[in-house]
Amino acid sequence: MAQRYLFRGVSILDLIEDRKGKLKAEFSHLLQVPSDELTLETTLANDFRLDVPVLDETKKYAKTREIQMDVSQDPRRFFSDRSRPFYVPGTEISIFVPFEGDPMMFDVQPTSFDMNPPYGDVTDHELNFVYSVADASMDVASENARTVGQIKKHLDWLRPSAEQLHVELRNLVRSLIAQRKQQLAAHAQVVGSLGIPIKQEEAPSPKPPTISTQKREKPVRQKQEHWDIFISHASEDKDEIARALADALVAKGLIVWYDDFSLKVGDSLRESIDRGLSRSRYGVVILSPHFFEKHWPGQELNGLATREVGGKKVILPIWHKVGFAEVREYSPTLADRLAVNTNKGLEHVVAKLLEAMN
Repeated sequence: MAQRYLFRGVSILDLIEDRKGKLKAEFSHLLQVPSDELTLETTLANDFRLDVPVLDETKKYAKTREIQMDVSQDPRRFFSDRSRPFYVPGTEISIFVPFEGDPMMFDVQPTSFDMNPPYGDVTDHELNFVYSVADASMDVASENARTVGQIKKHLDWLRPSAEQLHVELRNLVRSLIAQRKQQLAAHAQVVGSLGIPIKQEEAPSPKPPTISTQKREKPVRQKQEHWDIFISHASEDKDEIARALADALVAKGLIVWYDDFSLKVGDSLRESIDRGLSRSRYGVVILSPHFFEKHWPGQELNGLATREVGGKKVILPIWHKVGFAEVREYSPTLADRLAVNTNKGLEHVVAKLLEAMN
C-alpha cells in the first residue's frame, strides 16, 4: 500500500473560510427565520464544523507477510553495481491504528507544522503504516511510535483552529439571522405602507402541448408527483458523489427526487421530503461517515424502511468511504443487504442501480 506524506494538503485557514462560505450558501435558502433560532444555530454550526480525528491506540493491530526485498540501495550493504536489483527474503509489516473523526483532516495543513511531516495512509477510519524489514536490526515498534507521535502532534495543532471555527460559525449564524430579520422587517414595512390588499401572482396557465418530431431533453427542475428514485444523502457528500449521481441517473431517463432538483424557494422542506419519500419507487441511500453522523438522513432512511413490506425492495444502499464494519455498527440490517461501493466509479454505481431496479 502506497505511503504518503500527511498534513500537506489544503491550509486550515483556507478550509475555515470555505466552511464559512458553505454555511452562508446554506442559510441563503431560508426564506423565513424559524422560531427555534437556537436549534438552527446549533444545527448549522455542527453541519459545517471540523471534526479533528482522535486516535485509538488501544485498538492498534498489525498484519505481516513474507516478501522479496530489493536491498541494492541499502547503504549498509556493499554492491559493486547498485543499478541492478538484489533481492533477499524479508517481512512486510502493516500496522493499523483506528481513529474517530473526519479522515479528510489528515490532508489539512495546520498553522504550525514540521518541515519533515509524518507519512502513512488513510483507509476508512484507520491509519496504515507499512514497513519492509530484511533483518531483525530494525525496531519497527519504535519507528511506528515516533510516526504516531508526530501525527498526534499535528492533530493537536489543528484542534484550536477547529474549536475557534465552531465558535465563529455560531456567531455567523446569529449575525445572518439578525440580518434576515432586518430584511423581513423592512420588506413588511414597505408592503404595509401601501395600505391596499396585496394580490399574489397566479401561476400562468399551462400551454397546450405541441407535437414535435425532435427529441427534447427532459427538464430537470419540473414539478413531479411521482419519482423513480429518491436520493438520501448527507450535505457534505453532495459535491463528491450525490450531485454527480443524480445527474447521471437523470441522463439515463429516470425521474429523480434530489433536493437541488426538487426543492424550490418557498417549499416546505419537511412536506417536500415526505412527498418524495412516499411517491418514489426506490430510495437510494448514500451511506458514508457523514451520513452516520446526521439526524435528518437517518429519518429519511426510516421513512424508506417503512415502505418495505411483504419483501418489497425499496432501499438501494450505496457505500461511500465506509466498509462492512462501519455499516454494521450503524445498522446490522443494512450491513447484510447487497450494496454497491463508490470505490469502483460512478458508472459502475449507476449500472448496478439500474440492474437492481429492473
